[in-house]
Amino acid sequence: MKKYFIPGAALALGVVLYLALRGPAPEPASPAPSVAVSTMHLALAALPRTVTAYGSIAAASGVREIDLPASGIIAGIDVLAGQSVATGQKLAGISADAQSVADLRRAQDALAAEQEARARTAGLLAAHLATNADLAAADQAMRDATANLTALRANGAGGARVITAPCAGVVTAVLVAPGAAQPAGAALFKLACGVAAIAGVPEDVAAAITPGDAATLTLLNAGGSISAKVTRIAAMLDPQTGLIDVTLSPNGPAALGEPVKAVITAGGMTGYAVPRDAVQNDEGGDYVFQLDAAGIAHRVSVHVLGSAGDNIVLAPGLNTALPLVTSGAYGLDDGAATRAVGQGN
Repeated sequence: MKKYFIPGAALALGVVLYLALRGPAPEPASPAPSVAVSTMHLALAALPRTVTAYGSIAAASGVREIDLPASGIIAGIDVLAGQSVATGQKLAGISADAQSVADLRRAQDALAAEQEARARTAGLLAAHLATNADLAAADQAMRDATANLTALRANGAGGARVITAPCAGVVTAVLVAPGAAQPAGAALFKLACGVAAIAGVPEDVAAAITPGDAATLTLLNAGGSISAKVTRIAAMLDPQTGLIDVTLSPNGPAALGEPVKAVITAGGMTGYAVPRDAVQNDEGGDYVFQLDAAGIAHRVSVHVLGSAGDNIVLAPGLNTALPLVTSGAYGLDDGAATRAVGQGN
């Protein structure tokens, strides 16, 4: 029997040709990609509804001008612009000027003359030389003179007097200087009576707020927080912001113009409290992802009831047997595979 020997080079060539004809070896299958997520279990709860809004401290009832009732000389100014004052607190001292002294003297002389005229008319009536109509006219003239004198005295004409704050508030401007002579009606001060926080909220959010709702104001410049109460909800949109203005009365001092963050407790609601990152939004509305037993994400549309602290509250209706995706929801698509945070791909 003959034996045949295949040279090594020919054998190697044959192996190469065989591999080339067979094609490349298939690559090992890689596992399907997945998204790392954190989840939570859902439970219904009764929660306070909170509304967060931003605004600033303003005058509660506008800025009033404090005028000089009768002419006088500014003897002294007792307040500064920006100072808080209480109702009845002294703002300035006024001393009499020549004009107010003269006005008072003329009013006194006029009353004395009308009293004498009335007495003469009464005597003439008794002598049948005047009529009852004459006496009535004399009585009216005397009453007019009395009223004029009373008004001048009430306004402090002809004497020293004190100008006081008609309400608690903040002096926003001092318009006169000590020693200046001022006519009757001259503006002395501008006073913001009381302070309030004005914050804007969207129209649909404003519908949940009612006067009397409790709130917390955070003073963004000065720092610290004070309690407050809703006193008014505007009935129209602010033309500049497009929001509904909510007025709150602070239970503590706050400077005019101070920017504030208002957190208003606007009733209650029952739903699922979830982190804000759990809720996504697109043209289809608000939605979340829940995972089935295989860890596959499923998109579920939701209705947001409001906020409770740092959480968003969703309306009842979700499947509480399925975990809800919290962190990582932004990277999901419907039907995506997931894995717990910290697991491999």
